Amino acid sequence: MKYISVPTSQDAMQRLDFDESIEGDLIEVTINDELFQAIINTGIISQLNQFIEVNIDEFEDEKIVGIHDLTMAKSILAQLSPSDFANASLLVSQIDKAIEYDTGVFFYF
Repeated sequence: MKYISVPTSQDAMQRLDFDESIEGDLIEVTINDELFQAIINTGIISQLNQFIEVNIDEFEDEKIVGIHDLTMAKSILAQLSPSDFANASLLVSQIDKAIEYDTGVFFYF
């Protein structure tokens, strides 16, 4: 399974770094292989990797942290066509939550 996690606080983000998360620390969504492929097919992951200088990929753990990078990610996602945006809506939602909590988005693919 693939997960996109958002810590709900700075403390939760620190616990996540040490794999010591407690209940309520994370907002997690699970992505099946079909949805993962649909998101990849939008090209959005390649754009995030290029412009934010991350390496979101299958079998990789990666994160986008900091308001600047999260805002940039949201801006990149806003450029998707409506049909591609529908496929990436979980990603958009997680980025919005990370901005709200001033934490980050953690990808466990």
